[in-house]
Amino acid sequence: SNAGVKQFAISETQKFGHMTYFFNGNNSGQFASETWKEIPSDICPFEQAPRMKADEITDETVRAIESGEYRFIRLNYPNGDMVGHTGVFAAVKVAVEAVDEGLGRLMAAVQKAEGILVCSADHGNSDDMCEVDKRTGELKLDDEGRYLPKTAHSLNPVPAVIYDPSNAANARSAQLKDPGIANLAATCITLLGFIPPKDYTPSLVQVGPDS
Repeated sequence: SNAGVKQFAISETQKFGHMTYFFNGNNSGQFASETWKEIPSDICPFEQAPRMKADEITDETVRAIESGEYRFIRLNYPNGDMVGHTGVFAAVKVAVEAVDEGLGRLMAAVQKAEGILVCSADHGNSDDMCEVDKRTGELKLDDEGRYLPKTAHSLNPVPAVIYDPSNAANARSAQLKDPGIANLAATCITLLGFIPPKDYTPSLVQVGPDS
């Protein structure tokens, strides 16, 4: 960034552009303070390898945390989205478990580093795996009585979790009326100790001594 904050961006091929090009405002250029890491995705249907590269992403991210080199690390686990699109429930279960395991390892590394972890998503998918009749509210069935798999993004509210085990930021909820994913940029900037630009949607948290 222009502020010189050392950053580490990582995902596998499926979401690597989201963590780099899109994250930087559709700018293909890399800031001098950034390190990018792309894990090559498997070349097969997602349901055949539902763990995808969650383990490798976690391994690299834990190493980056433990190095102490970076103030800001961003990553994307594609599993819930990409495997969710297949509609194969057994594969989705494995995909979600892989991400859950990875998050557990990241939480342990963040706790050891006395850092802060922000976890969210831009939409759901694996959380809603069956088609629903909008008129009756009942699950839809095929001609053989099996549930119809849903392969589209869900419209369920997406949680945002801020994990600060050492209370490094002394963060408190800003009690926003209609919070959303647009607030996460200012939230991360605030947690890093900077003041967000005035045209950003506000931070989800307030930091520093209690007023």
